[in-house]
Amino acid sequence: MPEQDPLPPQNAGKKSKKSKKKGAMNPALLTPEYIAQQRALKLEEKNKKRDLLTKLGIDPVSTIEKPYLKFIKRKMLQVAVPSDERLNISIMTYNMLAQALIRRKLFPTSGDALKWGNRSVVLLNELKYYNCDIMCLQEVDYIQFNSFWNDELGKLGYDSQFYREGTKNHGVVVFWRKALFNCIKVSHINHDQEKTSDIAPRTVAQNVGVLVALEFSEKIKQKFPFSNRKGILIGTTHLFWHPFGTYERTRQTYLILKKMKEFHMSLTGSEKEDKMNDEWFTLFAGDLNSQPFDAPYLSMTSKPVLYSGRAKTVLECSTSFQYSKKRNGESTEDEDGGNIEKFGPEQPQTPVPDQFSPTDEQKELVKKIQVLHNSLPVIATSLYSAAYAKIHSENAGKDNDRNEPLISNWAHAWRGLLDYILVIQDWGFGDRTAPIDNVQLFQQTGIAINSLLRMPLPAELGNEGFPKAGMFGSDHLCMAANVGLAM
Repeated sequence: MPEQDPLPPQNAGKKSKKSKKKGAMNPALLTPEYIAQQRALKLEEKNKKRDLLTKLGIDPVSTIEKPYLKFIKRKMLQVAVPSDERLNISIMTYNMLAQALIRRKLFPTSGDALKWGNRSVVLLNELKYYNCDIMCLQEVDYIQFNSFWNDELGKLGYDSQFYREGTKNHGVVVFWRKALFNCIKVSHINHDQEKTSDIAPRTVAQNVGVLVALEFSEKIKQKFPFSNRKGILIGTTHLFWHPFGTYERTRQTYLILKKMKEFHMSLTGSEKEDKMNDEWFTLFAGDLNSQPFDAPYLSMTSKPVLYSGRAKTVLECSTSFQYSKKRNGESTEDEDGGNIEKFGPEQPQTPVPDQFSPTDEQKELVKKIQVLHNSLPVIATSLYSAAYAKIHSENAGKDNDRNEPLISNWAHAWRGLLDYILVIQDWGFGDRTAPIDNVQLFQQTGIAINSLLRMPLPAELGNEGFPKAGMFGSDHLCMAANVGLAM
């Protein structure tokens, strides 16, 4: 019989907490130098893994560790082959859904996709993926702009101009690539304060816009040394959200065209008869809260505008809506439908009635806004209207006669097209009621459409509203275009 081991001393089987730790070391060996070395080794290993995944075309953060942070990557659909003789740049518009506006009752199916910690990653990765040279963003939180967006996009080589109304929680911003452009002038639009002849604002809307003059950098000037082109004028806005706000939005679209013309003249000199898109290419992008068959959009893109049918009925109906006096001067933060006044017996019950019988006063208001738009020698052309039917015919002009896609907004309670990228042009008071195509646009402005970001069909999106984990971080979809500028 083998000799038995002696009995262990008392408490020998009870290891100390420190000895239980795998790889525990003598604290004396944990010098600052050793700690720094171990951290460097871990970082090197992490970077190697990240680089390997990136080479494989895999997002190392979102697709492996956190699949709910993925987003749907859409293709740029080619309209025409880009020319090396032109300056080819990309432009985006995106309503990013301000965190300050999020209410769970408005997004009942979005769950954790509403959390800023998740949305910020998704939205930033989306902007990085499309990598546009100019980005016009709406509903950008003031706090997040200062603490997140300006820093993160600054690291990627962007500069920016942000503008909000007073102390409003969110605003609009234009980002541009510093290697391509230098901002030499900025102008603001405050839709509540700008004059539109004798047509007064319907209510305090707190909507603003920002315009920037982006002069071409030395890099571009050296590439096109004989060009007389100076740069790009571009602006963005977010128009009035209210369902009965069609008349106010129509007034605001007049201000967009008017302010863009004035901004152009401030750079060329009023004494000089320089046409828009001669020295300065002139564009505008944003959330107009208007569909292609409604008066605000038509007033910009179809001239001379003549309101009729559904557009006229909705416009007349909107003049009959009386906003609460309590609303004036107060914040309108519930912009996506959370704070609509309760309709009284004298108020219209739907913003899109089948029929409406306007009073003489309401008829006069509609006539005034029509005359006002037709007196301004400026018109807009939507890039998607000009070319999308050529590349995605099953999603162009299906609910409108302007060849626009069906949707750019996919919320719980409402879906449709609200966002646009526009070229702003001079208008000579002739008939421009029919849409123009890419060839005509280039002939008139020197701007050719190379490609447009594909917009999904409704059947591809499911029944639940956005934001949605693994799909999109906002209730809007970004729109983007690559254009060739004749230098």
